[in-house]
Amino acid sequence: MKVAVVAHFFPPEPCAAATRVKSLVDALAADGHDVTVVTPFPSFPQGRFAPSDRGKLRRTQQQGRVRVVQLFSLLAHGIPAARLVHWGTSALAATIYLTCTRRRYDLVVASMPPITLAVPALLAAWRHRSRLVVDVRDVFPDIAIAMGEWRRDGILARASEWLVRRLYRRADLIVAVTPTAIAQIATRGVDPARLILARNAAEEIPACVRSPGGARGFTAIYAGNLGLATDLDVLVDAAVLVAGDGIAIDIVGDGAQRTHLEDRLRNERVGNVNISGSLARPAAMQRLADADVAIVPLRKGIEESVPTKLYDALSVGCPVIVAADGEARIEGASLGAACTPPGDAPALADALRRLHALDRSALRALGDDGRARISQRAGRAGIMTELSGRISALAS
Repeated sequence: MKVAVVAHFFPPEPCAAATRVKSLVDALAADGHDVTVVTPFPSFPQGRFAPSDRGKLRRTQQQGRVRVVQLFSLLAHGIPAARLVHWGTSALAATIYLTCTRRRYDLVVASMPPITLAVPALLAAWRHRSRLVVDVRDVFPDIAIAMGEWRRDGILARASEWLVRRLYRRADLIVAVTPTAIAQIATRGVDPARLILARNAAEEIPACVRSPGGARGFTAIYAGNLGLATDLDVLVDAAVLVAGDGIAIDIVGDGAQRTHLEDRLRNERVGNVNISGSLARPAAMQRLADADVAIVPLRKGIEESVPTKLYDALSVGCPVIVAADGEARIEGASLGAACTPPGDAPALADALRRLHALDRSALRALGDDGRARISQRAGRAGIMTELSGRISALAS
């Protein structure tokens, strides 16, 4: 098949969404399909384009069997709804490209969020009379309501609900990452036969050497996007509580909350939290391997998500504390992670103290147990190969 994959994130952007899309694209290409990825010029996580990309309308690159088309979008910092402007303009560019191109596509795959990509997905499927597959990483408007970003009766939530119902009605297959997300989508009247579970999972286990620790003191780490779904304030609150216990917290990443976090650390004079910005994946994974424990915090009310950073930490043998409810808590507990309620800084501080009290051999044993458990699960490549097979069956 000739396949168009519409996605807001794609490598070289260093985020879980980009990695998931790339894994699916690679699996489709390995199955012999001719794949075109339609995506904006990269801007994550710094929130700005590379100087060489500014003002460009389009760039096309060939990567083996995969053709990557990067398109213009607007980044308008400092204005209300700047993120929606970026989402909207990137969706508009994808719509124009996919409806005006001379290429014909047998299948359109849309990976969301952002929800605005429903527009190019629907119009491209109509234009090419193609099959449509929707890969749902976060269910809208449910996730935005749970984060407190949108009101349930507000215009954005109602418009999003109207759009997703039409998207789901048109889709031949709908893919989601957790059973809770599957259930949320099913409430829109979707036939269960069109719903597929393709969980987040670990990448190939990286070649990282665990640090013996000791000399640098006890270090907890958060490594990932500083996005709105992540409760980073609870990390700062817990850090204040354990400041006298010899526990430091490293935050490795960038994103929407970085300025807020830096303001808090400066204004409240929190000395045991360090923000080091985003790193290339190999360097970030090594930082995880060098830490004593990783923290995976989600905001209260977000129950359908399991962040890939959980799998990243376990894959390098780093023990994990999951500060969340719902699917993340269930998955974390099944993989041997310590679990605390979302937003509960005293509980998170107590969990850090308990791990700090362990000797190095006990911490290493916890990490080894988590790594062994994750190695027994299907990796992302295997999950995406199976998903590609299901998608390929649409051609028959």
